[in-house]
Amino acid sequence: MKYYKKILILILFIITISLFCKNSFAGVSHVLSRNADYSTDDHAFLTTDTLYVQVTQNILDYREIKKSFFTLKSHQTKNKTKYPLIWNSDLTAFTGLAPLENYPIGDKITIHITLRGKNAKDEIKRKDRFVIGNTGKWTLTGTIYEKISDKGTGTLTNARVRIQGVADINTDDISYYPQEDDKFILSGENGNFAIDYEGISGQVIVITAGKEGYKNAGKEITLGHNNSVTITLSLVSAEDHPSYEYRSSKSCEKCHSTIYNDWQDSDMAYAAVNPINQLVFLLYTAWYVTGDRANFTDPSIFNDPNPAFVGDKGKIFEDATGRYMILGDAGHIHDCADCHSPSYASKVQGDGVTPLWDMRAGILTDVDKLSFVDKQGVHCDFCHKMHSVRDEEEYWTEPGVNYKVNLLRPDPLLESSREGKVMFGPFDDVIYKSMQASYAAQFKKSEICSPCHQDARKLYLQPLDGNNQPKGDAIERILWSEDTYREWRFSGYSGLEEDYPVNNYVGKVLQCQDCHMKDPPPDPTIGKSIADYREITDPFFMISEEKRKYATKRDPRTIYPHRFEGTNQNLTAGKRKRYLDWAVDLTVTDTKVEDGILSFDVNLINSHTGHTYPSGVTQRNVVLLVEATQSGTVLSQSNDQVIDTPGGNFPDGYYEGKGDYAGKPGKIFMKHNRMIVDNDELSPFFYDILYAHAVEELYDTRIKANQTDTTHYEFQTIDTSKITITARLIYRFLPKGTLEFAARNGYVIPLEENDYESHKVGVSLNP
Repeated sequence: MKYYKKILILILFIITISLFCKNSFAGVSHVLSRNADYSTDDHAFLTTDTLYVQVTQNILDYREIKKSFFTLKSHQTKNKTKYPLIWNSDLTAFTGLAPLENYPIGDKITIHITLRGKNAKDEIKRKDRFVIGNTGKWTLTGTIYEKISDKGTGTLTNARVRIQGVADINTDDISYYPQEDDKFILSGENGNFAIDYEGISGQVIVITAGKEGYKNAGKEITLGHNNSVTITLSLVSAEDHPSYEYRSSKSCEKCHSTIYNDWQDSDMAYAAVNPINQLVFLLYTAWYVTGDRANFTDPSIFNDPNPAFVGDKGKIFEDATGRYMILGDAGHIHDCADCHSPSYASKVQGDGVTPLWDMRAGILTDVDKLSFVDKQGVHCDFCHKMHSVRDEEEYWTEPGVNYKVNLLRPDPLLESSREGKVMFGPFDDVIYKSMQASYAAQFKKSEICSPCHQDARKLYLQPLDGNNQPKGDAIERILWSEDTYREWRFSGYSGLEEDYPVNNYVGKVLQCQDCHMKDPPPDPTIGKSIADYREITDPFFMISEEKRKYATKRDPRTIYPHRFEGTNQNLTAGKRKRYLDWAVDLTVTDTKVEDGILSFDVNLINSHTGHTYPSGVTQRNVVLLVEATQSGTVLSQSNDQVIDTPGGNFPDGYYEGKGDYAGKPGKIFMKHNRMIVDNDELSPFFYDILYAHAVEELYDTRIKANQTDTTHYEFQTIDTSKITITARLIYRFLPKGTLEFAARNGYVIPLEENDYESHKVGVSLNP
């Protein structure tokens, strides 16, 4: 009986508290703005302004609210004026406005907001204040200090000081991709600064300071009242703590819901668990551990946490430059995790030094070593723990986080304190205490992408004589694999190399972020843009709706969504991959028929990408398939421009010949490497060249940025009727041989998930 009484008392207590606290804890927010779109939350106004009021709430059904209004009370005259609030279904909020022309400069206004339902208890009230001021230009001064110890500080030079939210862009450039123009100033030798600002007297603004290696900080000032501040920055701990436990990206959603949703749908979020990626992990691990990719379904390949390299070590091969024995490979077994689950790879084993490597692709192994967070691939907390990236040329051959990334993870024992938090990013004016943000310039540059989008296979070779005896010193051979950063750097997109002046379809430097986080710029010469082109117009895009009242308003052009679009490997079959559709242009030209022979050219122009087409790991390839028909018959080709062997020729394979294009009219665009075959059974699949297995580059037919590939075709006509020419582009994440090999061993990737037709051009002519 006592038990039931306790339960009853607890229920009554909860009900009472809920009723009592209904208006206190339910969602009510309001905005006072100088702008009719409520894009700013202001507390200083001019007499020429109109006050725009927006009230949102989730306590009462708006249809039950019988009275909605606000009153303004002057501090100087004590007069009260009442204004209506009207339901705005487009904004799902109550809105109203009031002219401010009758209030004198210097007046302090109290606003009372009331939403009243049928009953007296169903009433929402809110109060706020603002001031009436005059416009002016203020010189704001102060000193920047750094915290040296628990008790001491010293002045800090070269800190970036700015008015919070003022962007480094040219104010006269109204384009969505504006030219940069620094609006910050650097603190002087004694930490002093002076910065000008135009505003309204009584307006509260925030002066912030940031410097690489320090946590951002700032202070509020009221214009016309206190125009000088001191700001103290704290050093970020120089010690990285590998024992730090990464947080799930889900924890970022509360404050950054739009950013989170963009990332969640991206290839970044699925980097560790995408089936195509997992197949490559398994093939690489089997080859590394046993020297034979055919063992990729054997779970024992994961038994040793630090296996010796087998691969092709000790094997002999010959090429045009000589005969060699493979001595070793600079790669490591954790290379896959380094980029596809970097939070896992950045942890260490029991010795405190050796990185973890055992990703255990989740599809074919019973034991899955990846945690929930590690399965999130390239996630928020990992990227924003990157303090800097080594982008010097000597690091271009090295893949992943354990070679090129300087991580600064806080001490997990200090998790609940400010010292136990840090988030690196591109803004020097983020001062939210729970983030402990630190400015890192590389977040705005392509270099931040290079750890995972620039590497090579580095082979150590011993030259041999005709009797397989050593001849001379060992040599190093570099086979570029994921070469995207170098492709961009040595193109007309980067502006970094003297031999490659800026030259692209928009005529300005474009970083990776400008195309793969934002939508790529429209092409002014053709007046077209990528499908579903979107520009960010919301100055609070990065912040969740319920947090915007406390957020910093930013120029939307400085905001980068986190869609990370490109090949869109993660999209389900049948959905358009708009970046592949936009990347290149395909045309058919110079069509003619002479003496019964149809001839024409097919032109593939890399018009909109700042790297080769295709780019990325060398398994990625594009098939150009060309066909000519007449009177319902496919015409016979009379020249030898055909698709090479990697296009696939497996009529008796798992896919029953579907997707086999080798020998057909057209061309394959790929970096085609040579490997030493694992075993005789693999010989039909010789052309599924994973870059990690390569010993020699045979050819590279990919198209560089701004360049055009033209192929010529000739077909024998059969009569004088109309001829139809069709050219198609088929993007492939893996060569056909890899799909067949995997399917034969029970790992099936549907052809429609691997192949994507991005372009189809048809031309008709009469002989």
